[in-house]
Amino acid sequence: MDLFRLPLWDIPLIGSVNRQHWNLEKDFEVTSGSVWLSSAGRRKAITLFEKRLADTWRHPVVGYSFSYRRLIELEVRIQEKEWIGQSGLFARMRLR
Repeated sequence: MDLFRLPLWDIPLIGSVNRQHWNLEKDFEVTSGSVWLSSAGRRKAITLFEKRLADTWRHPVVGYSFSYRRLIELEVRIQEKEWIGQSGLFARMRLR
């Protein structure tokens, strides 16, 4: 799953922070020593993640554009082929 953390979560999250989509009072609960997402913040984070899963990306091996949701499934199937001896296809997903 770490292969997908950067394109699916880190990049959209940093982009949303840079675009100032988060509100300290509404989206976070600050307690002594910790900061938690409020229920509104969790909804916002889930919406951000779901939107990213629906975005499309062109796969370098097969040459087609897929949603990230479908891309995860494809990469898992390619990894399965790696495990049975058909090497060379897995981990070709690269960000530019």
